Amino acid sequence: MSESEFIAELTVVLDGQSDTARAQIPLLLASLPEPATRLDLQVFPAQDGDGFFTVRASVDGPNLYVINKAIDTYADLFDAKYTENGVQPPIPIVDCFDVDYPVNDIVVDCAANWLRTVWQSLGNIECRVPVVIVGNDGYGTVTPVELHSGAAA
Repeated sequence: MSESEFIAELTVVLDGQSDTARAQIPLLLASLPEPATRLDLQVFPAQDGDGFFTVRASVDGPNLYVINKAIDTYADLFDAKYTENGVQPPIPIVDCFDVDYPVNDIVVDCAANWLRTVWQSLGNIECRVPVVIVGNDGYGTVTPVELHSGAAA
């Protein structure tokens, strides 16, 4: 699979999850506990570099365990899983030894662009804390991306 084919396939799958994320983000924001000081939308690519990944929200602030527990119900914005029928949602998976492109950077960049598009489609969002897209372990060439400054919209 070429780099452009990988990006195209991944983009189609992410776009197919937009309605779900669009419905979940307002619930996530409403569940933010008062002590939260920042909301990160983290893209976690697999260490194997095969294209597998998860997008999960986490909050920063005092007593991290407690404040992250408050958003746990809505924290998973994209959660690929291995099933009997293959990976669901059906993201493209590659053998990292058979490709000559940076799979994890591409995954983070595609997911960040998708999150930005979903966020913008929600219109003027009120959120009292900054919201930032982050690529885990430094992956991605476009992250971090500030979606919201934390000021009134």
